[in-house]
Amino acid sequence: MNLRDRLTAFVKGIRTRYLRRGRGAPFLVIPGLLGRRADSVVEATESTHEGYVPDPPGFWESEAPKETLNVSWLGDWSGEFHGEVIGRRPVTALAFSAGATFLIRYAATHPGAIERLVLFEPVIKGRELPGWLRGFIVASAIPGAPRLLVNWAPQLVPLLPGVSRVGWKKRFRLVEGISSPQSACDLARSLWRWDATDELRSLDIPVLMVRGTQESIVPHDTIVSFRRPKSSHAGSSGASDRAGPEASTGLKRCS
Repeated sequence: MNLRDRLTAFVKGIRTRYLRRGRGAPFLVIPGLLGRRADSVVEATESTHEGYVPDPPGFWESEAPKETLNVSWLGDWSGEFHGEVIGRRPVTALAFSAGATFLIRYAATHPGAIERLVLFEPVIKGRELPGWLRGFIVASAIPGAPRLLVNWAPQLVPLLPGVSRVGWKKRFRLVEGISSPQSACDLARSLWRWDATDELRSLDIPVLMVRGTQESIVPHDTIVSFRRPKSSHAGSSGASDRAGPEASTGLKRCS
């Protein structure tokens, strides 16, 4: 990705770094907190959409907020980014894992802001996250822990069903750049207590939910329980943070 595509805006008073690429209808992409593959989505759709990918506050390139980071705050932050940077045009939006949680929050509290929604491995019920992933999120925010665990990955991975050795190591390398350990831990605590069931059911827009078939962290029953006229489901052969060209297919299916 060319660095000239990286821009800066102040959202809720936070210096926020974001990617803008492509031309066409506006497209908001919220990355998951353990991966940064959202860039590949706007690359795959740049001929038809103007894509925006913000870095969440306290992770990687954006500043950390003074407030305690939680799902509600990030839902408001998503809305302000939409209004201040993209404009008040209704957008198609896509989000990964934890990012999907606060995008659901934004869509539910701001009817009309999002016209179509694609959710890759959405964390709907934080209490359903497997124990190893909860530990992973907390450990990723401790300075030095990611590198230590990468070195021990060959011994640890066999103890974690559903996680490949390559996937484990890639995830820890991605989170080594977390800029605010406190923000990461605050958000992890908020996420585990969060249940977006009622908010997701309240949405009156087309919703496509995609669950990984190799390294899924979302229970199958949770996804299929949201069957309704405007929702659909799909499986992706990759992990939740590896979406690429298939995301553009998801946009068509969601229309």
